[in-house]
Amino acid sequence: MMKLSMLKLLAIVSLLTINVNGDALSDKITSFEKQRISGNPQVKLKSLQLAFTKNLGDGWKGYLFRLSLNFQGKDINTNDVIFSNGAQVTSELKKLTGFDYKRYMHPTLGAKYYDKSRLIAGEANAKHKIVIFSDPLCPNCTSEVPLIIKDVKANPKLLSLYYVSFPLEMHPTAKALSKAAMVSEQKGVKDVTYKLYTANFEKFFDPYALKDEGKALATFNQIFKTNITMAEIQNPNIANRLTNDMKLANEAFVSGTPTIFFDGEVDVMRNKYKEKIK
Repeated sequence: MMKLSMLKLLAIVSLLTINVNGDALSDKITSFEKQRISGNPQVKLKSLQLAFTKNLGDGWKGYLFRLSLNFQGKDINTNDVIFSNGAQVTSELKKLTGFDYKRYMHPTLGAKYYDKSRLIAGEANAKHKIVIFSDPLCPNCTSEVPLIIKDVKANPKLLSLYYVSFPLEMHPTAKALSKAAMVSEQKGVKDVTYKLYTANFEKFFDPYALKDEGKALATFNQIFKTNITMAEIQNPNIANRLTNDMKLANEAFVSGTPTIFFDGEVDVMRNKYKEKIK
């Protein structure tokens, strides 16, 4: 609750006029952000870094900052977004429909997201590339990921699909299942990701309540007809692989699943690839 309260304090809407042009705008915005946060008596700003900017159209640009601060005696690392059209600056920008432009605030993905080890469907040299960050126990993921895999497999020269594991804390055994899938791949099991998202784990246990990784792994082995051990999923190489996936998600500012990028840019509605196969 403390973190939520702090974020609400940072998100107070402001629409102020700034007087600056050209390349100096980013510096001016950064200075404004420092003053805005430092002006809150409950917050002690330790560090602030402009992570990236994003052109949003109609003359507006988003600025995403990484913050390290102390709030009510607690050290917190978080992110904050503000917007500017070169003349005004605001911490909230929405369409009349209610769509929040903060949903666009993800960087353009670089080449490391397209490593062949992450390719699960389509050809590496396909015209369009999809990257999906996903959790095997996320209900939206289990309904969408299999369909995307099928569509990409049906259009391998047009589309390629890259998968990044992003198990959420709300699903206590999702990390164990993600690592079991990685071990399965190493053992030569085919179509692991598709099988993972069509396994219907919720029929065997409550994804939000089960904390027993051993039981989750036993369920995985039952469904996949494997005999993977806890020692195998705790192997440092597997653990490091998942850690690297989580790092990639953090660098892309991913916080929920499924998050999809199409040709390097976040696909908020998760349907851009469908426009290419009509």
